[in-house]
Amino acid sequence: MNDATTSSYAAALKQAEAELAAHDERGQALRNTVESLRALLAFGAPEPAPAARPARKVKVPQKAKKPRKTKKARTATTARKMPRLKKPRGSAGAGHPSVPANHYQGMGPTAAYRKFIAEFGQSYSVPQIRDALVVGGVQSKSSTSLLTGLHSVRRRDEAKAKAAPPEDATDKAGSE
Repeated sequence: MNDATTSSYAAALKQAEAELAAHDERGQALRNTVESLRALLAFGAPEPAPAARPARKVKVPQKAKKPRKTKKARTATTARKMPRLKKPRGSAGAGHPSVPANHYQGMGPTAAYRKFIAEFGQSYSVPQIRDALVVGGVQSKSSTSLLTGLHSVRRRDEAKAKAAPPEDATDKAGSE
């Protein structure tokens, strides 16, 4: 056997002996725990033997943490923006007709839109109609999704109106 092999075997033997010693210490600690639990269950059994010191834990080196950024003092240029507060729409949806509360309660957006058009006509913008329907009790996930849906309904209704024959032509054909 050469010197390199001998030193490798010696290192392996030393490591195995260290692991065996640690195993024996853990075994003794476990035996002490078992005796203590038996004593607690027996009420009045002899005092447990003092526990052997547990083996020291080896600390594993950790990655260096990145330094935290420090907060800068706020100046007029770096001031935090104020959060936007939800306010009723003052421009696009302003000017809708007064609708009684719960007037459209339980109706879907499409049915409520068509009822609104039948009652008040086409002269209002979609945001105005949306605000009136919300006041009237129509519920939606968000005001934006309701607005998108109402735009779709208006677009479909306008397309149907263009595709339908004019009313005067059907009246003349029916009266002759």
